[in-house]
Amino acid sequence: MSENNENQNIGKWDGDFGIKYTIRNKIYPEKLIPFFKEIFTDELKKSGVKRILEAGCNRGHNLVAISYCGEFELYGFDINPYSILLAREYKEISFTLGDIFNILYKDEYFDLVFTAGVLIHINPDLLEDALKEIFRVTKKYYLMLEYNYDFEEFEKKDYRENVGLWRGNFKKFVLDHFNVNLITEGTVGREEGFGDTRQYYLFEKNIE
Repeated sequence: MSENNENQNIGKWDGDFGIKYTIRNKIYPEKLIPFFKEIFTDELKKSGVKRILEAGCNRGHNLVAISYCGEFELYGFDINPYSILLAREYKEISFTLGDIFNILYKDEYFDLVFTAGVLIHINPDLLEDALKEIFRVTKKYYLMLEYNYDFEEFEKKDYRENVGLWRGNFKKFVLDHFNVNLITEGTVGREEGFGDTRQYYLFEKNIE
């Protein structure tokens, strides 16, 4: 991992700031099950999706919900040790401490990788590096649940304790920088069990 990447995270998401975020943002997995059942349709299962990774899994609520949607091998990592400590209460899912800029799995180890509310916290100058790691470890699919804005350029917004977040068109960024097809997209919010409204996009890698 580069020095810039390290400086972005040390003392923030891997420290007290990340702990406060985890405590503040508790989501109940059972409310998310209908949404993930809709995503993980029979067609997606038939395409061979078996091993799934969440990058930036927090306390693991998304993966717990997915565990009720089929027979999957589920993995998650987060940079904050406190989040992983809580997530490991779910023994049937593999949770590890990790960094999105240096994902410690071999190439194409997973059938699908997803993020939920993670990219908005990554400096746009480093966004391609993070996504390269995601596409490196996924064999076929990337599911992005993020706050998407139809902006020409990314803009920084003040966030708690001087930790910035960046708003922009993540959908366009992925399509512009990676050889993928957009399979499906939509919007989810409180009715689907999420804390707020966001967009989701399912991308499929083109075989080169």
